[in-house]
Amino acid sequence: MRRRIRLDTGAIMKRLIGSACLLTAGLLLQAAQDKVEIKTIDGVTHVLNAARPLKGTVKLDVERTRTINPYDQPDVALRMILFCRDAAGQVILYDPNGAEGHRFAPDGKYLGLLTKKGQGPGEFSPMQGYRVDFYGPDIWVFGGMKVARFDGQGRLVKDKVLRHHHYEGVDAGRFLTVGSTWTEKKDQIRTLKLVEFSMDGEDKAVDLLQAENIGMIRNPNGQGGFGDEWGTPNFFFMADPERNRILCGLTTEYKILAKDYSGKNTLVIEKAYEPIKARKADVEKMMAWALKDERTKWMIAAYPDRFVAITNIRLLPQGHFAVFRVSGPEMFEIDVFSPEGECLYALIPPDGVKMNEAVFFSSGFSVVEPDGDYSVYREYRIKNLPEVFGR
Repeated sequence: MRRRIRLDTGAIMKRLIGSACLLTAGLLLQAAQDKVEIKTIDGVTHVLNAARPLKGTVKLDVERTRTINPYDQPDVALRMILFCRDAAGQVILYDPNGAEGHRFAPDGKYLGLLTKKGQGPGEFSPMQGYRVDFYGPDIWVFGGMKVARFDGQGRLVKDKVLRHHHYEGVDAGRFLTVGSTWTEKKDQIRTLKLVEFSMDGEDKAVDLLQAENIGMIRNPNGQGGFGDEWGTPNFFFMADPERNRILCGLTTEYKILAKDYSGKNTLVIEKAYEPIKARKADVEKMMAWALKDERTKWMIAAYPDRFVAITNIRLLPQGHFAVFRVSGPEMFEIDVFSPEGECLYALIPPDGVKMNEAVFFSSGFSVVEPDGDYSVYREYRIKNLPEVFGR
């Protein structure tokens, strides 16, 4: 027996039109969410970026171009390795807890010591913090409360005592530092400062940013704490000397403050971001060592319930900058911003390359990464982001 089916064409058309309207509305909403919104609030430009970058997600394609193994040299014995590199490719490797810098030419040839241990002119003491920067043709070394200027051949020009510890360089007359004070309730207040100094005068500091109880995950009993790259609230900061500004903020939120050298906000950059939950199972896996001792098990319980949003910020070529955004437990992607604060790309690090502490230059980046029993300095050329790193 056949059944007749009666079609209500009017109702079908209404449903189709309704579905089309919903689809159009959804597409319009998505388009709006993908746009960059610019507002002026209290006279300061705010750039509000969507969660999706304007030009999509790119997995970095890289080529290894250079390796320096400092342990090939009999006189180099670094426990930790930090580095600085000039535009020509000269590299200085050093231990931040030491007092010696080791120079390598662009072709990898070892050029010898820059500084040595001691208390005399151009000499530094271990375990007081040690940093090296290239500014123009000169090399600047900061250690403890001291700065020394060397020419491009490594000859001492002048040194002097400072009033502030060096955290990160800006230019030949400025650096960033972080100071701490305590309240009556034993809360710690940390302040990010820009220090201006002269080799012939006094150094002075300008406050840039202040926050309470950051820099460590505190023990609930009030006795100390510990630090962790993925969960510790802290400052992030970076100098952009070509634009006379400092980019800084708190790692717990996706907001970047661009400040001039007087400490005034000149630009605020935000990006839509959903905090990543720090599940107990993930924390236990990340900090398995803490479970092995009763004295450290409290660290698991004290760990925040969310990871930080940002672990690092770095300057890129042509005024761009990179924000290392947490994307999971011990995972990150790199957001690339234009000089004006528009989020252009999300970069996925290449497989097998440790980019947590990458420092970028005109054609790629430098890292320190393990190679067998040692850590080595390596450079990589980025092949697939020509608008930033060239062809």
